[in-house]
Amino acid sequence: MKTLSIIIPAYNSQAFLDKCIGSLLVPEILDRLEIIVVNDGSTDHTPAVAEKYCAAYPDSIRLISQENKGHGGALNTGCAAACGKYLKVIDADDWVETENLPQFLSLLENCGSDVVLTHHHTIDIGTGEIKNWRSYPKEFGKPYSIDQIMSDWKSFDRSLTFHGITYRTAFYHSHGIQLSEHVFYEDHEYATFPCCCAESVTPLDLFVYDYRIGDVTQSVSDSNQLKRLSHTETVLKRMIQEAGALTCGDGGKGYAAMKTQGLLLSYLTTALLVNPDRAAGRAQASALMEACKKGLPKAYALALRKYRVFLLMNHLHITKQGWEKILHSKAYNALRGNHDFA
Repeated sequence: MKTLSIIIPAYNSQAFLDKCIGSLLVPEILDRLEIIVVNDGSTDHTPAVAEKYCAAYPDSIRLISQENKGHGGALNTGCAAACGKYLKVIDADDWVETENLPQFLSLLENCGSDVVLTHHHTIDIGTGEIKNWRSYPKEFGKPYSIDQIMSDWKSFDRSLTFHGITYRTAFYHSHGIQLSEHVFYEDHEYATFPCCCAESVTPLDLFVYDYRIGDVTQSVSDSNQLKRLSHTETVLKRMIQEAGALTCGDGGKGYAAMKTQGLLLSYLTTALLVNPDRAAGRAQASALMEACKKGLPKAYALALRKYRVFLLMNHLHITKQGWEKILHSKAYNALRGNHDFA
């Protein structure tokens, strides 16, 4: 069995795929690495780029091509095909810390936790700014329960993301997860389910993922988040439904509520602070908050205070940029007890 399966969902990614795959090609670990490129109905030369690597490394790299199903559909296909002890997703326009891969695989070989957390960087291609997103547990390499994580949330939350999570493959498969297809932002589902059901989560003091940001064409840009607000709504409603039906313990339910609240706040930010039609944004936000109140009261309660703040900012015509200045101020982060990004 391979130690790690890397799933690379790729749609029209010919410009990025060489860098992504190239960052994984460490000769001494290739026999322990499975790389699965999922060509999600690309219309460019993405398949040809992938096939070049499949031919060069037939025992480590394979290509699966399918009709376009969106990012979630590509993940569903790749994760289902994964045969390694652990699985991790790397988007085709991102890459990994090559020099850290051998240590990462060695640590995974000696780990039995359902979820493993690693640090990641964001690299802004416009400004060159690099931020370190990391966890701060009392002890690295030690398994924690979801209850323990929820009792010390800010020590773990920055790695409990799509970019920080590595799943034990058998654990992921056992929960039969099927992510939403043909929508953006389903990576929030991936970071929530089945992580909320994990019996053990081990944080590692290691940077693995490099996340490229600052491209206006990306789904996380303000303009695209506004244009695709209905996608966020679709994912949120599914998360509310799935979280509300959980049968795990209080820690897992709390985790799902916390992660749902995180996406809900992103929705509220876009509806109330980005949407130039302020009244329409208020109507959208109110409807989603009501749906959350009925379906997942715990997430509603977590988001209520900021919802009221955003409503006030909406009426005062304060923009998202104004809110971000507050968020990034030293005074605000000191008040909130947040770690910096050094």
